[in-house]
Amino acid sequence: MNYECETDCRKGLLSEIKPYGFTLFIKRYEEAELLNCLERNERRGIVYHRDGIFGDYDDFHDVEALIRFIKTGENR
Repeated sequence: MNYECETDCRKGLLSEIKPYGFTLFIKRYEEAELLNCLERNERRGIVYHRDGIFGDYDDFHDVEALIRFIKTGENR
């Protein structure tokens, strides 16, 4: 898994903010916490894929803002 890598990789798919942010989230909080947050957020109407492959987690330019959104479900 990419999140198990010791270095901070931004190559390939990880050059995109969503996969990179999810990877950092897992490194910080572990995979189970990510799954718990995604499930909680989905119950609140926040979805991973809303229009094709794009969803509510794609609308970020700052990785720390994305991580806060995953954790809290709040955009600001």
